[in-house]
Amino acid sequence: MTALALRSVEIVIGIALALGTLELLTVRRAFADGGIWRWETLSAELPWLRPVLAYRPFLAVLVVRLGAAALLVGGVRGPVAPVLWVTSLLVNVRFRGTYNGGSDLMTMVVLTSLVVAHLGGRSPVLVNAALLYIAAQAMLSYFVAGVAKATNIDWWRGDALRELSGCGADGGAPALVRRALGGRRRSALVSWAVIAFECTFPLAFAGVPAAWVFVSLALGFQLAVVLVFGLNRFVLAWAATWPAILYTARL
Repeated sequence: MTALALRSVEIVIGIALALGTLELLTVRRAFADGGIWRWETLSAELPWLRPVLAYRPFLAVLVVRLGAAALLVGGVRGPVAPVLWVTSLLVNVRFRGTYNGGSDLMTMVVLTSLVVAHLGGRSPVLVNAALLYIAAQAMLSYFVAGVAKATNIDWWRGDALRELSGCGADGGAPALVRRALGGRRRSALVSWAVIAFECTFPLAFAGVPAAWVFVSLALGFQLAVVLVFGLNRFVLAWAATWPAILYTARL
C-alpha cells in the first residue's frame, strides 16, 4: 500500500503541474516584456535572478517543469522531484508568492515530500514519513481554515460567504451560485456546512471508511471552490494529498 500511495501522489501532482504549466505558457504574453507581469516589475528587487526569471529564460523554466512533470507521471524518478521543486519555487518567486493562491503552496508541500521520499532511495521510513507529512498538512489546511471561520461571526451569519462569492448587490458569481446563496438563511446554512466539514476533518484519520467519506466531501468542496471562485488548480493540488490521507487512515 505504501508504494501505491506514493505512486498515486506522484501521478496526480504530476498532472497538476503539467496542466498548471500549460496554463502559464498559454498566457505567456502577460509576463512578456510588454505584459502586466513583465520582468521589470521585479527587476529592482531581484536583479540577480534575471538569468532565470526574465521573459525568455522563464519560458525555458516552464518548459523544463513541463517535461519533468511528464516524466514524473511516466514513473521516472531520480532528479525529477528536485527539478520540479526548484522550477515551481521559481514560478512562485516570479509571481511574487503564488499565481493561484493556496494550491501553489500545497503543491510545494507535496513536492517537498516527494524530494525526501525519492532522495532517500525509496527508504520505507522516509516514504512513510513523506506520506504522513502530506496527510498532516492536508488535514491542517482544512482544520485551521475551519477554526478561523468558526471564530468569525460573519461566517456564521453567511455574510462572509456571500461577500467572498460575489453574491452581494454587485453580483459577479455564476447564476447557479447566486441562486443557491440568494438569501441570508441559505448562505448561513452553507457556511455552517463548510465550517463543520473543515473543523471535523481530523476525523478522517479515524479509519478507512471515515477517510473515504471525508475525501469524497473534499472533492465536492474543491469543485465548489472552482465553481464559486474559479480557482481551478485547487482540485488537483489537494487531490494529490488524498492518497496520503487514505494511507494514513490505514495505520
